[in-house]
Amino acid sequence: MTRHRQIWLPLLALLAAACAEPEVAEPDGKATPGWVAYVAHCQGCHGSTGDGSGEAAAYLDTPPTDLTRLWETYGSPLDRERLAAAIDGRGALRGHGPQSMPLWGEEFFGTAPPRTTNLEDVRTAVIGALVDHLQALQPAATRNAP
Repeated sequence: MTRHRQIWLPLLALLAAACAEPEVAEPDGKATPGWVAYVAHCQGCHGSTGDGSGEAAAYLDTPPTDLTRLWETYGSPLDRERLAAAIDGRGALRGHGPQSMPLWGEEFFGTAPPRTTNLEDVRTAVIGALVDHLQALQPAATRNAP
């Protein structure tokens, strides 16, 4: 396979996944802000159920995390603050080399006017809504466990 094809095939797969119709059913038949954020930004890699089986997963060097098992790392119910910080990514120490997941704290609002007065509040609300949706993806038995 030529280097040209090695570069473009994953990009085309990501583009196709981003343009595809959402596979994720709205919780209880109602769209939530977290569900919308998930469909727009996460489903392509993590899949409709959050298990890491998104259409773009096969083209990634690092397999996407199974988001239905976040409780194993972030407790039950999920430690919202730690998980939100991981999703945001801007405060994490960065090692050498590429990150496997975008820094969503930058990606969500990278083009927002820099002097937007409530940008951090909006960023926090979007990531918080996404954490709400991720909590709903956890197995029922773990959602309210101590």
